Amino acid sequence: MEIYIVRHGDAIDYNHPSVTSDEMRELTSQGRDESELMARLLARLGVKPDLILTSPLIRARQTAEIFAGVTGSSTGPSVSDELAPGGSPTGVLSDILSHGRPRQTLLAGHMPSVGELVGVLVWHDSGIVKRFRTAEVCRVDMPDASPVPGAGDLRWSIPPRVAERLIGG
Repeated sequence: MEIYIVRHGDAIDYNHPSVTSDEMRELTSQGRDESELMARLLARLGVKPDLILTSPLIRARQTAEIFAGVTGSSTGPSVSDELAPGGSPTGVLSDILSHGRPRQTLLAGHMPSVGELVGVLVWHDSGIVKRFRTAEVCRVDMPDASPVPGAGDLRWSIPPRVAERLIGG
């Protein structure tokens, strides 16, 4: 089971006049561009998610929609409240497993929650927080037979600047 964890793309600032709540912060044009770049990288790697879960916050939903469109996923994003800030990493794993055993799953969320998720999946420790840049993608492989906290294998993590060098902007 391959799990691709992405932090949402760059979003408008908290102090922007159009922002009335954190939940309503939309992607900037840079955030859309870096999300599309990272989605193109996944598509080149042959990733076509069977399942896409996203935080309910708009910037994560927009990021997930870009990834779904670019990768040609057969499914659109589904909301998981566990991917919202303060959600539970084990709750995210439960949400994935409630959809069976998808071969490739994409998760779109926020820092520090996505970093804590990596800590729980790989080291079974939410105190180990992997840092993510905006639109950065991290791959964690989980054993199909036993996808439990701590059983994950951190395969790689790629931020947009590296993706630009790999596939061009």
